[in-house]
Amino acid sequence: MDPSDPVKPSAGELIQGCIKKDKRSWDIFVERYSKVIYWAIRDRLKRFGYDFEDEDINDIHQDVFIALWAGNKLAQLKDSDKVAGWLAMIAGNAAIDYFRRMKRQSPPNSISIYEEIYKNGDGEARTLEEVLPSKAAGPDKEAQLSDAREVLKSAIGSLKPKERIAVELNLLHGMKHSEIADALKLPVNTVSTTIARAKKYLKEKLEGSRLL
Repeated sequence: MDPSDPVKPSAGELIQGCIKKDKRSWDIFVERYSKVIYWAIRDRLKRFGYDFEDEDINDIHQDVFIALWAGNKLAQLKDSDKVAGWLAMIAGNAAIDYFRRMKRQSPPNSISIYEEIYKNGDGEARTLEEVLPSKAAGPDKEAQLSDAREVLKSAIGSLKPKERIAVELNLLHGMKHSEIADALKLPVNTVSTTIARAKKYLKEKLEGSRLL
């Protein structure tokens, strides 16, 4: 990449430069996408109800970029046009992993993802605790909550890459369908259909687990 070139490099050019360990490409990449990373980290932690400080955000931010550079994670990206959405997912997952490593447990409102899956036609949400059988209580209830979360995690992991990214951006990051469509360079109708189909699949997996 010519340093004297005044034309801003495309996302694809930057990513290829980073994969080849080009320092200038990396500097531009960090500057261009730092805000996306910061936003995704804060958004995920707020949604999961974690009590965090600026130091936590900075540590996670650094972890993400170290993984991208040292671990050459950008080589895993299939479509450079979808880099913003992909980075948001990577950063959000890194935020949760960070707090798990620090042994800071997620509070009850981390089950808010179930509210999206179990919304009725009027938009009224139901939490996982409301969905679980009422006879469960105390340790049994917590065990069921934990098991249900594991079922959901496995089900999300089994989704096709396009479906998984769309669902995570919607359910975990709270992005609107139009925002996801813009990030993934897809028609809004395609995103809406993909998310609806994936949510139906996740609900079926949860109910098929015999936990609900």
